[in-house]
Formats: sequence, C-alpha cells, structure tokens
Amino acid sequence: MLIHNLYHYRRYILHNAWNELHFRYAGTGIGIFWNLIHPLCKIIIYTIVFSLLLSRGTQGHSYALYLTSGLLPWRTFADAIVQGGNAFTQNATYLKRLAIPPEIFVAKVAVTSFLLLFIYLILLLPLSAAFGGHLGLSLLLLPLLAILLQGLGFGMELVLANLQTLFPDIRQSLQFLIPLWSWTMPIFYPDAVIPPAIHPWLYLNPPYVLI
Repeated sequence: MLIHNLYHYRRYILHNAWNELHFRYAGTGIGIFWNLIHPLCKIIIYTIVFSLLLSRGTQGHSYALYLTSGLLPWRTFADAIVQGGNAFTQNATYLKRLAIPPEIFVAKVAVTSFLLLFIYLILLLPLSAAFGGHLGLSLLLLPLLAILLQGLGFGMELVLANLQTLFPDIRQSLQFLIPLWSWTMPIFYPDAVIPPAIHPWLYLNPPYVLI
C-alpha cells in the first residue's frame, strides 16, 4: 500500500520537493544558495577549530575534505528526520481537507533532502580533486549510498511523524537528541582519536555505516 501510494503520487512528491528546495529561503537576497552557505560556514568553523586543536588524525586540507564528505550527508539526513517527523502536524490542515495519504508529505521531505544531497555530492567531486582525494570507480556507488541513507531517514521519519501526533514533546526532544547523535560518530572529529576497541561498535550506528 505504501509503495503504491508513493508511486501514484510521484509527480506530486517530486514537484513539491523541488519547490520546497527552491523556495525554502524565499524572500532572502540569495535564496536557494543558503542551502550551500549554511553547511559551508560550519565546515569552515570546524576545519579551523579541529585543525588547530587536534594533532592526531586528519589535518589541514585533508581534514576539510574529511569533514565535508561526512557533514553534508549527515546534514541532509538529520534535517529530513526533524522536518519529516513534523510532517503530519505541520500539514494537518491539508490532511483534513485533501484525500492524500499522509505518508506523501513525509516522502516530499525525504525527496527534498535527497535532491539536496545529490547537489552536495556533485559539489564534493571537484572539492575532492582539489584537496587531493582519490576519485576512483567507487564514486559510482555514491547514488546508491545516497538512496540508502535517505531511505533509512524516510523510515525513521514515518515512525516519528506518527509518534509526534500522539506525543508532541518528541519534536522538542529531537532538538538536542539529533546534535548529540551526530557526536557519537566520527563526523566532526577524525576517527583516529577513537580507541581501536570502540571502532567495531560504530557500525551498529546505521547512518555511520552509510556516511
């Protein structure tokens, strides 16, 4: 039933996902480019801080590449969970008036995040070449990994969206749980600072496996 609804409303999902991405910062001077500026500012700040403070692990330009390749996918994943988890309550008026399955609104958020992640991955290729990264055949796996990451997010969004209709406090809890979750993975800091004995446990964290 879920797959049928997603396929039946695929044009509605894609159209609204693109509009959400395009008009998310409507009314601002540079509009859609804020999607790039926000993560870029974070990357610059973390690169400066960790490159100066950490003497172990990745440093300098290599750390910038390491951070960029982890932070951009995580940002789209985390934002999708927060916004998708709020999809039912945010679109309650439409759900009451329109004969549209509720999961369509969650799917719109997931597709928006996937489109943004796809843009990030395209931009990551010249950055990787500039910072000395290796561009091999493994790049062909990036679209598949992006789909799996956003698919994981979509499943979590559906669960959270249903739970938030019963427990509104979940939305507030996510405001500190999501940032806390990000620090359980070596995204902002190099994995070299983690004791080797803990490394196998990292793979129990599904986003880390894909990122």
